[in-house]
Amino acid sequence: MFRGVQPLYVPEWVKTHPEIQARGIALEVVLKPNVAWRDLAQYSPRVVKALKPNSQEGKIYERLRSLSPASPNHTLPGSEVIHGERPLLILPAVSEFIAAFSDWDLTTLLRCYLQILEGVEFLHEQKIAHLDFVTDNLLLMNERSVRAHPNLPLELDKIYIMDFGESQQFELGPGRQPAIKLPPSHIAPPNGMTHFDPYSWDVLCVGHSFRWISKWVHTERPEPWFVRQLGQWLIGNERGCMTACHCRPTARRARWILSVIVWAVGVSEAFGRALGTIRGLSFRTTSSQME
Repeated sequence: MFRGVQPLYVPEWVKTHPEIQARGIALEVVLKPNVAWRDLAQYSPRVVKALKPNSQEGKIYERLRSLSPASPNHTLPGSEVIHGERPLLILPAVSEFIAAFSDWDLTTLLRCYLQILEGVEFLHEQKIAHLDFVTDNLLLMNERSVRAHPNLPLELDKIYIMDFGESQQFELGPGRQPAIKLPPSHIAPPNGMTHFDPYSWDVLCVGHSFRWISKWVHTERPEPWFVRQLGQWLIGNERGCMTACHCRPTARRARWILSVIVWAVGVSEAFGRALGTIRGLSFRTTSSQME
């Protein structure tokens, strides 16, 4: 095999692992070479992921699984950690996020944002920072996935956060935790920084994710100015803080502000519909009188 080429097959040690065989999982699809694979079962399909050495991912999944799966917890339920010399993580195979929002309206987009912030705020309340937050690490539950996993408490249209391979748990929460050395991430830190408040880093990455989602949603229509500003507000204007960062809002504050925006947009849309109805009635009444 050429150097650098990754094998597009399921390693024998994974396929023949006693715990994988005991669960009747027949892995057939390579999601990420040497890292993640899935089966093609019609009911309860599963993904198996090889956990990185020294990663906190297994501990984080076990900890979050011990909590209620209902919102504000946006962690995928049904996870199992197989401990050993080569630890594995088993997850339900569900729908992707990126294919879901081609026809989203403004309210749906903002409610998506609200779910994401709710999930990140929940993680931060548990003193967990994701540290590699991108849209690739989001799932949107559709009807097909809910039907495929009848024994799991999956919620239709709920957004789930996954892939805690770079995530860390801390003693201190938001507003108190100083900067840490950042692990590898899909997003390049601003100003070439190598250390960052981990919770503030998550919020910055959420801001970039909001910008990407909005661009996809608004490929063929104008993007509302406040939607664009919302993403930029979360990205912030980095000043290079080495202590608890205040260059952008916390996830909690951002969620609270967005809740107000969602409410205002709902009121505005309801008012617009009511006004349209009144105008329609007035037009019909005037037409009847003229006849």
